[in-house]
Amino acid sequence: MQEDWNPSWLHQRFVRPFTANPYPTTGEGLRMIWRFLKGGSQDNPAGLRFLPRQTQLNDITPAMTLGFAGDAMSMWGKPLRFDRSVVDFFAPCDHVLVNFEGVITDLPQYAPDQKHTRPVLDALAQMAPRDKLVLSMANNHTADYGAAECRRCMQLLDREGFTHFGVGDTPFIDLAPRLRVTTGTQWSNRKGSHLAWLDKVERHVRPGAFNVLFPHFGYELELFPRPSVVDLATSWLAHFDAVVGHHSHNPQPITAQVDRTGIRRLCAYSLGNLSFGMAYRHVPGLSALTWGAVARITVGPLKSQPDRWAAGELTWSFIECLPLPDRRAGFETRTVAQCAFFPPTLIPPSH
Repeated sequence: MQEDWNPSWLHQRFVRPFTANPYPTTGEGLRMIWRFLKGGSQDNPAGLRFLPRQTQLNDITPAMTLGFAGDAMSMWGKPLRFDRSVVDFFAPCDHVLVNFEGVITDLPQYAPDQKHTRPVLDALAQMAPRDKLVLSMANNHTADYGAAECRRCMQLLDREGFTHFGVGDTPFIDLAPRLRVTTGTQWSNRKGSHLAWLDKVERHVRPGAFNVLFPHFGYELELFPRPSVVDLATSWLAHFDAVVGHHSHNPQPITAQVDRTGIRRLCAYSLGNLSFGMAYRHVPGLSALTWGAVARITVGPLKSQPDRWAAGELTWSFIECLPLPDRRAGFETRTVAQCAFFPPTLIPPSH
């Protein structure tokens, strides 16, 4: 496994920040920086709208409930807590999937590298019990501190009782005999042979199971996916029963596509941020990073075709992570009725 951590302070402070770029071209990296400065792109080339906050996707006999959250970002040493509204949202879930952005390490942090500290685990365990949480390590910050620190982080997660997956030798996890979740990343800020990638990800599909793809893909700070991202998600839905993405750091539309047999398959392009220790609504370049979404679905056999599993009821909500009035208390994530970036006309009412 390749190690790329250079302990030189001068290198970390003045060279390393300028060598981090998840995208293959310098131009794409510069456009990302521009979106950070101006607050995110609102172009909607595919004309996407959100599903109602409560939607019956298919008529099933529910067997379990899956919860999904987006990017658990670095708290930069600040405390994190979850409002009761988030805890209650995930209470019905048998499993809750979270994108764990970065690794837990004692090494120093210089932006844009992402790292966590041990207290984030207690915060996440407040949101949902440890035995329900499933942390995906597949994202563009997993390699920020090299393979050895990633390995140490996973050993800590094991000791603390957290389920995790999403590196090269664990691209999927079977949460039940009829439920497989596959993950991978389209991008990485740093090189790393230990990463799980999205190349030919359909090879991990488990026949006869309900297959979820939980990919780290798309582009940061775009409120709506590009046509190429929509096409990629559509190609995955030919193999997976649901696609729930992350990476954009702001929520993107939660939609569904109908397959050739009439089954509706969930397609949530990105759930945005779950938490971030630099989420300041009134600071230019950071205001877009306060928002996210959470979702849950029931899954089980179709009533009309009991040998086939599908998604049943979808429930979702916007969330916002903001500093508490007492800054020493850190940040709190709570559910909210509306996201400032999306007009209500993009979200039909629930029936």
